[in-house]
Amino acid sequence: MIAAAPLRRVFGDFAASRRDWVPGLLAALLTLPQAIALATLAGMPVENGLYLSLLPALAATLIGHSRVALSGPNTAASILLYASAATFATPGSAGYVNQVLLTTFFAAIFQFAFYFLRVGRLFLDLPLSVTQGIIAGTGALILSQQVGPLLGVVINGQGPVESLGQALAYDAKNAWPLAVGGVGVAAGLWSKRHRLGRYHLLIALAAGWLSADLCDLLFGSATTAIDRLGRMNLTLHFLSVPSVDWTELVALFAAVSNGMAVAAVGSLQAAIMARTTSVMVRERLNVNRDILGQGAMNLIATFTSGLAGATSFNRTLANIETGARSRAAGVIGVVVLAIALSVAQEWLARIPLAAVCGVLVLVGLSLLGSLRSIDRKHPRRAIEMLATIASAIFLGLFYAVLVGACLTLYHRALDREESDR
Repeated sequence: MIAAAPLRRVFGDFAASRRDWVPGLLAALLTLPQAIALATLAGMPVENGLYLSLLPALAATLIGHSRVALSGPNTAASILLYASAATFATPGSAGYVNQVLLTTFFAAIFQFAFYFLRVGRLFLDLPLSVTQGIIAGTGALILSQQVGPLLGVVINGQGPVESLGQALAYDAKNAWPLAVGGVGVAAGLWSKRHRLGRYHLLIALAAGWLSADLCDLLFGSATTAIDRLGRMNLTLHFLSVPSVDWTELVALFAAVSNGMAVAAVGSLQAAIMARTTSVMVRERLNVNRDILGQGAMNLIATFTSGLAGATSFNRTLANIETGARSRAAGVIGVVVLAIALSVAQEWLARIPLAAVCGVLVLVGLSLLGSLRSIDRKHPRRAIEMLATIASAIFLGLFYAVLVGACLTLYHRALDREESDR
């Protein structure tokens, strides 16, 4: 019932205009490397990121209010999921996947609660300094997590500082993955400077892939030891149901608390993008409806072997820049991606993990770009932003939101006290 009106508008757009086909094709191309990279970032099998990009992402497109926002695999959500599940199981294992699915389920429940309580306006009230601090902190976390894989080092640290120290102190480092990732990063940066910015992640992935194949050809795969994604087990039997071990209540409570963190950060990102798209394409704000779409996406992801996602900054902006003005672009993107995955699984299995790390480095560097917006003329705003970044790195993204919100309330209270004098 909720999605009936958007669905009618989608079919209307298919009949009335072809302008959403190009944005839809680009959305599919951009989603593929990000789904692979962000599933890896979350410690999940690649298949889970791809499943999230299909039916759950389609639900967010049809149910959410914004007609141009694209949802699915998301950097902040992936980081939170990794932090929540790595304490209880080895990334990629059955127990780990179950913990992530359970966390995703509770994230959906909290987002439905946010919708019914109509708290969307609260997320809009967070100042720009806090949201930019969260974005920059996310970028720093991403970069710290790529050092180990790029050096061919398996790391066990939970925090970014500990993980970084383990990777750098390891003696038997492998330079070949670093070379492959470096080629991908260089290609992505080059493409951004030569009017190919919309495709820079795809170019980075392709360049890293080609360099890995060339290294294996010239020096042998036994020498380079470059890991590949391996065969992806994408099937029509993708339904899943997370289980609860009542003898491990600590894991259950962690899924609840971390689910709330994922829901809060995802809702904050939905609010940020809603404010952005309302200006760029002149659509009215309805953050609560966008949060409902996020909740529906995460609930479906729980039972279709996905993982928690959120609104994507870069895919949404690329969608707008290429001319998308309706939900049809998002629907086309999902359909094209599904077709590509059904005919090219063997080919995609050859993607080097180091090339995926290169893509993630580019994502992290892009998010760190918000550091340029530090307001030196207003020390309080600079303090809010820097404190939020530090909290994200040392405490986690959810606590970064809390710290930023508390600092904002404190500074507003000081302003009121000064104005009353």
